[in-house]
Amino acid sequence: MSAHSQEIIEKYTLPSALEETSGLTLLNSTLWTHNDSDNEAALYAISTKGALLKKIALPTTSNIDWEDITAVSGNLVIADMGNNFGTRKNLYLLEVIPSENSMEVFDSIPFHYPEQNYYGFQLNTPFDAEGLIAIENNLVVFTKNRKTQTTELYIVSCENEGAKKIGSLAVGSLITGADYNAELKMLVLTGYGKNFQQYLYVIRDFNLSLSPKPKINQFILELKGAQVEAVAIIDSQHIWITSEKTSKHPALLAKIKLE
Repeated sequence: MSAHSQEIIEKYTLPSALEETSGLTLLNSTLWTHNDSDNEAALYAISTKGALLKKIALPTTSNIDWEDITAVSGNLVIADMGNNFGTRKNLYLLEVIPSENSMEVFDSIPFHYPEQNYYGFQLNTPFDAEGLIAIENNLVVFTKNRKTQTTELYIVSCENEGAKKIGSLAVGSLITGADYNAELKMLVLTGYGKNFQQYLYVIRDFNLSLSPKPKINQFILELKGAQVEAVAIIDSQHIWITSEKTSKHPALLAKIKLE
């Protein structure tokens, strides 16, 4: 893994309704985000200046612990898979069809990790996840492995509730968000390490074979005291990130230039 520099070229405070922003994606040039556990089941469209454009509630579902969101063929897929202590048996992905002022639930995809056979309280569970991407007609989840500081990759599908583990990336931190751009073949992850140092990870020419092991470019984010939770790719050198409100930072949207 090689270290690289980056520059925060824009930064905006998000509205109070998004103090626990946890996912981010671009759909038709609009940024969509949401909050995480125990918040309202709602999606928020925001401008590239961080202003709230619209809020659309999903009254037929709940937000147990929404952790990421991705766009698939014009729809949005929400990952309700936060599992901090390894006790959840109701992980699922929720696909919705967006329209001007509503979100129609298209599909709910339950899943579990076949390797997990214990659901008691675990401080260092390897079965927690916060990253989701769509790639090669697959939905792929990225875990937070607190024991090994790696992220495991699992394919989630409608055909089988048991998620399929396809590999691991030695990132050296806990992954909190993910995005993939098919045109660029570029994967970007956010994560944090010791002392809550915030990182970006970029893998170019990424594919699901993971062989040979991909080159991981690490970027240290100069956002001390932040809690970066989500990422959306703009182009090969620019990305958006969002961070939850912390004691040192308001909830924020930032544009990053990779160097």
